[in-house]
Amino acid sequence: MRFLASLRGMSLSAAVAASVAMAGCGSGMVSVPSSANTGTPSSPTTGGTGTPSSGGTTTPSTGGSGTPAGVSGTVVGGQTPLSGASVQLYAVGTSGYGSGATSLLNGAVTTDSSGKFNIAGAYTCPAASTQVYAVATGGDAGPGANSSVVLMSALGNCGNVASTQFVVNEATTVASVYALAQFMTPGGTAVGASSTNQTGLVNAFRTVTNLYDAETGQTRTTTPAGNGTVPASTINSLANVLAACVDTAGGSPACSKLFQATTVGGTTPSTTLAAILNVALNPGMNLSSLALGGPYSPSLAGAPNDWTLSLEYTGGGLNYGQLIAADASGNIWIPNAVDPGTLSEFSTVGEPLSGSSGFSGGGLSYPQAVAVDLLGNVWAANEGNNTVSKHTSSGTPLSGSGFAATGMKLPYALAIDGNGNVFTANDNNSVTKLNASGTAVSQFQQGGLNQPYAIAVDTSQNVWVANYTSLSKFSNTGTAASSSGFTGGGLANAVGVAIDANGNAWVANFDNAVVSKLDSTGTPLSGAGYPVPADVASIAVDGSNTIWTANADGSISHLSNTGAAISPASGYISSGATAEVGIAIDASGNVWTSDNYVNSVFEYIGAASPAVVPLQAAVKNNQLGQRP
Repeated sequence: MRFLASLRGMSLSAAVAASVAMAGCGSGMVSVPSSANTGTPSSPTTGGTGTPSSGGTTTPSTGGSGTPAGVSGTVVGGQTPLSGASVQLYAVGTSGYGSGATSLLNGAVTTDSSGKFNIAGAYTCPAASTQVYAVATGGDAGPGANSSVVLMSALGNCGNVASTQFVVNEATTVASVYALAQFMTPGGTAVGASSTNQTGLVNAFRTVTNLYDAETGQTRTTTPAGNGTVPASTINSLANVLAACVDTAGGSPACSKLFQATTVGGTTPSTTLAAILNVALNPGMNLSSLALGGPYSPSLAGAPNDWTLSLEYTGGGLNYGQLIAADASGNIWIPNAVDPGTLSEFSTVGEPLSGSSGFSGGGLSYPQAVAVDLLGNVWAANEGNNTVSKHTSSGTPLSGSGFAATGMKLPYALAIDGNGNVFTANDNNSVTKLNASGTAVSQFQQGGLNQPYAIAVDTSQNVWVANYTSLSKFSNTGTAASSSGFTGGGLANAVGVAIDANGNAWVANFDNAVVSKLDSTGTPLSGAGYPVPADVASIAVDGSNTIWTANADGSISHLSNTGAAISPASGYISSGATAEVGIAIDASGNVWTSDNYVNSVFEYIGAASPAVVPLQAAVKNNQLGQRP
């Protein structure tokens, strides 16, 4: 059995004897810190901008449509009421991303001199479960009317909005826009998704509840479940950036400065909503010309590395979490490399669903990677006892003491094809194929297999394996595409592989700090490799066919499909992240990473294009690298 070593401070070449554990479908290398660093992470602090009500993050009842009772609220600019602001309620669209939203009011209501408004029985919900949001336009904070002001608050299920009070301000705007960014279009106010990704849209609205309290409009410092740390200072700083414009008359220098700083592609925004949406969709943007202090506190003392909003979650039995996967409900699964092994599960809003110790049984032993099948079952590759485990979506084991097969030795990674077959990458230079019942079907050998670390399946059901020195490709029945494997494109110390919408294979290289790209025939396309800030531990493709990596220095990187860097040279960095291991993208566009050095899971809110989940669904329906 391989000794699981920490990613931090260790090159792969130095770790081979000690060794490095491996990737799952579209993922890469894993690690476990030394015992000197295994203390329980400290609980997040709760100070900050007041004590918001805890609310709840469980899925609301759907109820039925009808005319709700009165809804009231307040529109505020900084700490100043906005009088004369026009408030409209919208129902989200179902015909496409950033389109199809409909107004629920025959005419918008206007705020009074105290910024207050009241909507009394003036609208009908399309359905109680329809997601709704409020938009406030214009208004006067005192210096004069400002038509550039557009603020937003995501409210959730229409049936739950009745008889409530809520605040619309800059902080609610920042949080709402970030969570819903992938469902909006720059310059517009419409929120919508395709009819096939309403789950992702609902989950994005649920994410908003983690970021602010709707009744007070205050940024949270911890999530309602109590196990998540919210980047309150970043949200407040962005709110202050907007407030500098909101609290002035139209056409002010403050607004001009904001719009100039948030210009993208030569197109300058003209409203505060458009400005913050540009930041959310381009978090590497330089806002150093704008003041971060203001009415919302605490705020940042200076500009951060980037403007991503990332949350850190603990609990759920996390204990040396490895390669992760998202399921169709938006829940995140993490294998914990201990013996006996466990699985941790977190809801789409980071609630621990696996208890304080995680799910156990089914033969789990030093599990290195997980994959989710179309029935929602979770499969894990067990390095500790040479087996594969299977659990239901509720964590119940289905595999007895683990599914074993002759020749399956130290499986580091696994992937699932469109028919539910499971493939494992084994330490003995082989691939084992099992059917959906866990029965061994065959074993692949040769084909250039050499210390296989990661495995993925493409939409033609071919099996790709990232080796220490090469990339192997097999047909679904085990015929090798190359006798010696593919090389080039900067490929070296490969530990992760993912397939894009064009059938290209993207490879994560550890101890080399580059990403490689090879086409479906194995021809390298990436020269000496596309550079990233640090050794790459795992890799994923999002719904816009762009590339995301989890890096050993705690950062994540975002690349275009041509390999051009979208994220800053240092990547995107989450406070508290140390050595990212696994990476997964959900149907809301959130990027999730595991960090076994601090026993945490990180979520980058709305940073990526929504992906088809589980990954097996993308394989089966030819949707790899496409939005659902």
